[in-house]
Amino acid sequence: MNMNICKIVLALLASVYMAGCAHPMNIKPDIQALEPVGGRIQKNVGLYISPADRALEVTTPGGGGDKVRYHPYADLETGLYKALGNVFANVTVLNSPSDASAIAQHSLNYIVQPTITTTSSSSGIFTWMATDFTVQVTCKVSDPQGKQLATVSSTGIGKADSAEVRSDFSIAGERASNDALQKLEQPYLQAPELTP
Repeated sequence: MNMNICKIVLALLASVYMAGCAHPMNIKPDIQALEPVGGRIQKNVGLYISPADRALEVTTPGGGGDKVRYHPYADLETGLYKALGNVFANVTVLNSPSDASAIAQHSLNYIVQPTITTTSSSSGIFTWMATDFTVQVTCKVSDPQGKQLATVSSTGIGKADSAEVRSDFSIAGERASNDALQKLEQPYLQAPELTP
């Protein structure tokens, strides 16, 4: 009798432990799918993501009581570069937002610093993969002297059914990233501070 109770307790502890797992995934967008929305601002921009942001790992809910973990800035950096390149004449990745040498060398007009927030959930209770994702990208746009000129923002939504996430763990997150980055292009073109 005591042995059976021990087995039950151990099984419950194991299930609680497994339910608390954070499974690795990514939310990298499909770069080839990011198309120009029309129009171009004939200015040069620098994209700055801090080392701390690039290394940041985020944990959000998955399915079945589990969680998923990923690196939003590292995953979206190339997509941000592509989206900016669809809008501006030239894009340069900066090591510092106040790198005077790089700013002068590339004749930068604007410095873009993104903030990325995410949420996730799942309609599945028996699998850990997230079926629903949101990715919000908010970019602070400053001049080379550090004066903020505009804030540009978009929110992307990604959904996938249970069959899709079983064959591609990251698909809902990738779709949300693509949606957010594609939607980010038009607000730049509509910002009066950036289109003199």
